This record gives sequence, structure tokens and C-alpha cells, in this order.
Amino acid sequence: MNQVKDYYKILELPTTASLQEIKRSFRRLAQQFHPDKNEGSQLAAAQFREIQEAYATLSDPKKREAYHYQRWYVRSTGKPFARVPLTPAHILQECRLLQQYVASMNLFHLRFDAVSLHIRELLTDNAIGMLQEQKDPATNRDIIQSVLIAAQPLPKKFFLPIATLLLKLADDDVTARSTIQEALTHKKQRHIWDKYKWVLMLVITALICWLIYRL
Repeated sequence: MNQVKDYYKILELPTTASLQEIKRSFRRLAQQFHPDKNEGSQLAAAQFREIQEAYATLSDPKKREAYHYQRWYVRSTGKPFARVPLTPAHILQECRLLQQYVASMNLFHLRFDAVSLHIRELLTDNAIGMLQEQKDPATNRDIIQSVLIAAQPLPKKFFLPIATLLLKLADDDVTARSTIQEALTHKKQRHIWDKYKWVLMLVITALICWLIYRL
């Protein structure tokens, strides 16, 4: 069986979507990514083809039924869906899913290296280039904010490469760069505190013991 694409994700729909909802979403996305409106953009052209393919399957009752079986098989075996062209909406959605995952985890069980790697795999040079090509500062800010929240528990050494990528994404957006720099400063201060807090606690403990002895 060929690798199955997540057509519902491509059309930004739940699996319970009605035919009318499928048509509405197709029209909206097709208009957004139509080559005539995105002249010269390979990303938009690739996304437009994916949208057409998804619609051709989900709008046909027989094809949709067959696709549901394929989709169920993929999910039951734990195999991943086929990758689709990156879009700002897709990257933002993945960042928010990671943010929710980190928020639901016990920090003692959270693998910092895995979270850092996942973020770096989302913000590849190709992805950042695509986001800058789209010229949508509002979405880029949302992505940066979501990543910063997801990366809050990370120690400094896991956060630094992420901050570098976020600054690259922010480019000349002064507001976004200020937000990243603020998070970076906080992370460095926290690193210093974590490094020396035990020394401070020992000094305070020794001082208390000395005062008790003197009294």
C-alpha cells in the first residue's frame, strides 16, 4: 500500500466534515493558493495540487469510503502519513500541537533533547525561507510565540539553537526580535540561577547555623 496522505489535514477539516464543508474549504484554499494569485511561487503551486487531489477524493463518496479504510489502516499500524508541502498554517499547527504536548507533560518526564530537535526539524532553512517568502508577519509572530512557550522548560543549551532560528525567522520584525531577545535574556538569567543556587543555599545554611551557634 502506497503511503497515504492526510487529506483532511490538507483541507483543514475534521474527519466528520460534510460534503458542503468539504466544498467550502476547497474553494477557500484553492482561491488562496491558486497559481494565478501566487505567480512564481513553487510552494503555492505544490499546495494547490495537494488541495485538488484531496478534494477529488473526499468529494466522491466511493473514493472517500475507500480512503477512510486506507486512513484507518495507517493509523492502526502507527505509520506516518505522507508529507505534504509546507505551509505557514501547517507549521503553526505543528508548533501549537507541540506547545499543547509540552503543557500536558510532567516536566520530570520531558525529554529536553527531543523537544529541541522537534522544533529544529520544524524550523528548517527551507521552512524559514518559505515563511519569509509568504510575507505574513502575523503568522510568523504566532509561530515564534508558540515555539517560545513550548521551549520554556528547556535548559539554556537546548534553547540557544532554537533562539538562533527564531531570530532568523523574525528577520527585521522589531517586535518579534524583541520578544525573542527577552526570552533569551530570561533563559540566561535562569541558567545562572540554576548554576549557583546551591552555593547560595549553602551560604545561607552556614550563616543560619553560625547565628544559632552565636545565640
